Amino acid sequence: MAKPKTPVVIDTSAGSKAYALAVQHKAALDPRLPAGTVPNLAADLTILGADPSPTPPPPQTPPPTLAEAMAAAVTLVSAIHEAVRGAQAKSDVRKAYGASSKTPGKEASALVADGEKIVTRAQANPSEALSLGILPTDVAALVQALADVTAAEAAAKGHAGTTGKERHAAEARMHEAVARISGAGVLAFATNAAVRAEFAALKPMKNV
Repeated sequence: MAKPKTPVVIDTSAGSKAYALAVQHKAALDPRLPAGTVPNLAADLTILGADPSPTPPPPQTPPPTLAEAMAAAVTLVSAIHEAVRGAQAKSDVRKAYGASSKTPGKEASALVADGEKIVTRAQANPSEALSLGILPTDVAALVQALADVTAAEAAAKGHAGTTGKERHAAEARMHEAVARISGAGVLAFATNAAVRAEFAALKPMKNV
């Protein structure tokens, strides 16, 4: 009987280092990175079998489960939809925010899509968002909630076992995140030689 194939071990050292630096310098890097870059990197590292935070400072609140993350995201998405409708926004604006439909999607992917629609519109039209009662802190909270959903879903799949295709996709996303964090860090700390060197050392891994 043929032995089951052992998954190829993927080098996640650069991804783990990039994640650690991004967390350490969160305030400087977050404005320079696409929303969800760091949480999504953590999710991909988890898929690849690497603990993104091998030595977390105790005590630490455990990450939300998929059900908890989705409930939190639904709460925010539905509340923002209510604000848009309550502000008597025009039909095209309601549609742009996804407020025309009654409830957010029940599947994780549909819920994330609903949330990203809100984030995209609010970030592209901040004055409009404010006129609807949507503050930047609301958008930031939604971005985090969506990242939690993505990470929790990835973790759930990881526990259930991942396919080679999923691992390959996670590896590719990890390489992209490492390159993005490296570039953002070099620019953010352009005049700080020591920290800049740490980010510069995160050279994009080859053979992607």
